[in-house]
Amino acid sequence: MKIVCMIGTPVYLHYFVNQIARHHDIALVIREDTHVNTNLFKKIKEKGIAKSIGIIAHRFLNQKKFRADYDTILGTGYQELSDKFPVFNTSDINSQEVIQKLREINPDLVLVHGTSLIKNKTLAGIPMVLNLHWGLSPYYKGSYCTQWALINHDPYNIGYTIHRISSKIDAGDILTQGRIEVEPADTVNRINMRLTKQGTQEMINVINRLKNNEPPEFKEQDNSKGNLYLVKHWTPKQQQQVAALENPVSIDALLKQPSVAALPIIKW
Repeated sequence: MKIVCMIGTPVYLHYFVNQIARHHDIALVIREDTHVNTNLFKKIKEKGIAKSIGIIAHRFLNQKKFRADYDTILGTGYQELSDKFPVFNTSDINSQEVIQKLREINPDLVLVHGTSLIKNKTLAGIPMVLNLHWGLSPYYKGSYCTQWALINHDPYNIGYTIHRISSKIDAGDILTQGRIEVEPADTVNRINMRLTKQGTQEMINVINRLKNNEPPEFKEQDNSKGNLYLVKHWTPKQQQQVAALENPVSIDALLKQPSVAALPIIKW
């Protein structure tokens, strides 16, 4: 089975491909470097300078705490990309160069985690493309799903989804899902790192089963349920709401009185 992985810029995404490479050969990792992507200017235009500065400042000021969470949850498995596979860096995940690389390798399976939206033309002809999404689709699709679940006082529906890539964001047929057990001392970043850790292990299990010729059992999403949260919906106001919730007293209160009980999920 020829496997290609496609990941985004954040360093913790190294964990995803490094762990998979410990169990399965990877023909190529395509890494989207959004630091130089013109999408940054598009996002600033959408949100305005003031809102954009507030969100960027929050990330910058919390980098040290974030890295401590990476170390605690992911260990040393994220710090550098493994030398077990070649890496192709791109500023555009849908560029002609990326399409050409995929055509040359002709992979059986493409695994995606943390990239921007990949277009159908980029993935044309590939038998199976699976995305690891931070969120339980269809309840939480798009961006900032963990944060929106906390804002919605919905801690029992925080989890990950492994699904087919489709033309609609996080709306493809679901293969399997998993929940994260939220703890009072949690923060969004700690939760998301556990989503990546547990979701990566589940992706490894999926590959094992596919290699053993187990037929995958995909379930179509009921897209009449849940919400699609886009980057443009996220503002400093929501960031402040989440910051106010990131403490043991507030999280414990959410766990004791959630707005929604645990909803049905799909397991393969």
